[in-house]
Amino acid sequence: MAFPQYPGEGPRDLSKPLEQVRVLIDARTAGQRLDLALAAILTWRSRSSIVRMIDKGMVRLEGRIVPSSRKVKVGDTIEVDVPQDPVPQPKADANFELPILFEDEYMIAVDKPAGMAVHPSGRHLHGTLIHELHRRYRRPEEPEHDVVPRLLHRIDLETSGVVAVGLDEQFHHLVRKQFEDRLVQKTYLAVVHGRPENEEGRIDFGICPDKQSAVRLKLTTCEPGLGLSAITHYRVMRSNERFSLIEVKPETGRTHQIRVHMAGIGCPLVGDKLYGADERLFLQGIAGELSQADRDALILDRHALHSHSLTFFHPRRDREVTIKAPLPHEFAELVPQ
Repeated sequence: MAFPQYPGEGPRDLSKPLEQVRVLIDARTAGQRLDLALAAILTWRSRSSIVRMIDKGMVRLEGRIVPSSRKVKVGDTIEVDVPQDPVPQPKADANFELPILFEDEYMIAVDKPAGMAVHPSGRHLHGTLIHELHRRYRRPEEPEHDVVPRLLHRIDLETSGVVAVGLDEQFHHLVRKQFEDRLVQKTYLAVVHGRPENEEGRIDFGICPDKQSAVRLKLTTCEPGLGLSAITHYRVMRSNERFSLIEVKPETGRTHQIRVHMAGIGCPLVGDKLYGADERLFLQGIAGELSQADRDALILDRHALHSHSLTFFHPRRDREVTIKAPLPHEFAELVPQ
């Protein structure tokens, strides 16, 4: 979660606008200037914007307005008045429009659309999946009916498909541990350029930073034993002269693993700006400068990866549960049956 939680405060109600953040200074930021300490904690804001907020009196250290240069110490409390977005945000709507794949009193699973972030971070501070779920379940004014949704796992902004969320704290703890212990079976569907050499296979390349790339977060494959170990299983479901629809089962859960591994065997995902033919499309996309020719070259406005199914043990139902999200129509159009 992008927002720090002050000790003793309950879970933040994301169905309401964020108006103030309280921060408790610990040993990690003690001794730093106020602006530097806040920049390290409020990672979604630039240092220059934090300095402007301090200059405008929107930041208080122990209840007092102080300059950016003031040093902070362990135990200091900082209060930050969050600037409100001048663009009106959508009002809470009682109609929950995301496709619900599974729901009981302990959890909900939805079919997340591509382009929706699962939680607030970076430039995506509103309109995330967890915001929508808070609007559906939070009732802080009625504690006996207040439910705090907690993500069990995450998928990327451009990835669509199954996302499971706990509605019960103990259930969340037990199932989250299954994710951490790699006991949850995950299946993805992807559309890739070309066709893998084998109908099915096991990709066992390590994953490491791509030092040749201008994009700092880009990763690449390396020989087993180097970088982080990663294993991906795949099966070709159908193909045509340009694309293949594949089923993918990651054995490990490394960042960008499926995208890196498929590019590593010469079959990058359709629409992948970072691991496709030209990483400059990623930089242009971030800057909002993609031309129509760029979009035509990408074919899709998102990378063609879909979280298709999750299988795990439901500790409250005492049985195994499998949740599936249907194949996106744009995938079916690229590789029709």
